[in-house]
Formats: sequence, structure tokens, C-alpha cells
Amino acid sequence: MTSPRSDFATAGWAYGPAEAATAVSILQAAGIRVLPHGLQHASVAWHHVTALGGVELRVPVAQAQIAREILNAAPFTRSGGNVWLRLVSGAVMFLCFGLLLPLPSGGLYTVRPAVALA
Repeated sequence: MTSPRSDFATAGWAYGPAEAATAVSILQAAGIRVLPHGLQHASVAWHHVTALGGVELRVPVAQAQIAREILNAAPFTRSGGNVWLRLVSGAVMFLCFGLLLPLPSGGLYTVRPAVALA
């Protein structure tokens, strides 16, 4: 029998399928059960992940603080080369197809990023 959702707390939010899968793997390797809410949607429609609030990484309440510490210690930073590659890929798509497709979102946060209300 599965635990009710109230027995789980959010340990973080991932804004890309790669970040979400990596975070889930790291937490599972540490013996923490993870419910990645929205991972399937992120893998199919990655361009909607930011609008939907990211992939919510839910863990048991008793392990939430440990999970946050593990995620904070994990190296999820993107290199400058990766950003450059994404920009060049977007420019090539624009030139080839005549329209600018959104670049894939990314990032992992243990605290919800601030939202501009302008």
C-alpha cells in the first residue's frame, strides 16, 4: 500500500529531464524513496516544464532534510560551454526553420526560485 501524499515533502524542483533523472538517481542511491511529480511530462514536452513549475522531487517527510542536503552537495551547475552550445543550436534552428524554438530548460533547486510579478 502506498503512503498518502501528505507523508511526503518537496526536496527540490528540477527544470529539465536530465537534472530530474540525475537527482532521482542520486537520492535513490542514498536509499531515499523519490516521487518525481511531472517527470513523464518533462520527458515528453520539455518546453512546458518551466510553465508547469518544474519537476517536483517529493521524498518522505522524515528524509526531506537529508535529501535537500544531498541535492545541495551534488554538482548540478552547467558549464559555460553548454550554454554556448544551446545558443548556437537555437541560432541554427532559427536559420534552418525560420522560427526560434525555445531552448531546453534546466536546473535543479532545493528552494523555489523567485518569480517576477511584473
